[in-house]
Amino acid sequence: MASSSSNIDLSGATYCVVTGASQGIGRALAAEVAKLLGPKSVLLLLARNKQELSTTADLCKTSNVEVLYESVDLSKATNAEMTDILNKALKGRKVTDFATSIIFHNVGSLGNLAIETSRMENVEELRKYYDLNVFNVISLNTQFLKIFEDVEDRVIIVNITSLCAIKPMSGMAYYCSGKAAREMYFRVLAEEKKHIKVLNYSPGPVETAMIDFVLDEAVNDNLKDVFTSFKNQGTLLKPEITAKKCMKVLQAGKFSPGEHVDYFDDE
Repeated sequence: MASSSSNIDLSGATYCVVTGASQGIGRALAAEVAKLLGPKSVLLLLARNKQELSTTADLCKTSNVEVLYESVDLSKATNAEMTDILNKALKGRKVTDFATSIIFHNVGSLGNLAIETSRMENVEELRKYYDLNVFNVISLNTQFLKIFEDVEDRVIIVNITSLCAIKPMSGMAYYCSGKAAREMYFRVLAEEKKHIKVLNYSPGPVETAMIDFVLDEAVNDNLKDVFTSFKNQGTLLKPEITAKKCMKVLQAGKFSPGEHVDYFDDE
């Protein structure tokens, strides 16, 4: 990893957003970051499943952090709805009241694994996939930056990416192309806004519901073999383990703007 000027300190009052926070990596990230936030911090959890969000919120409770959660379908949310959710969590406080403003873009899905890449032609299905995984991630990020425009030098953006963003994986054209587009957006943003800290973190193969989805739905034999091997050999990472590594990488601050950092990269 390239070297950055200083460590990242989250011990002050922090406004923090985690998307896809109802399960898996998102839940683990929320619980991990909650331990690090200073007094008068706000942690906003976003996902569709309100009941599971409530469970995540319970895991995040500390004396320093006000934990809020909102059930929202980020594949369909409008710019106005996103802005309203973000502003509501401020509860009348000014953006200058926060030493740091950070957003974790974790929301994501695998897409259609039951069709060969050479047979992809359902544009409406592709559009819905990109709405959730790319377009509305960009839109939510834009609303976040608009709100914190006057304190951009305090903003941190973490995009949960994948090795699939930079390396093709047979049978995962939806996922690979979506991750690649999403990561490149954040890399361009980091190039333009060098005062904003932007990290593309790849969590490695993680033991989540997505693993079973691949094994159940994939038609590509190579893809099924890879994920079966992960599961049988016990090489899958626990969400809590990769979440800890993500926060360690973030706090060390040694990544260059928009850099892709993998769980298995040397520190």
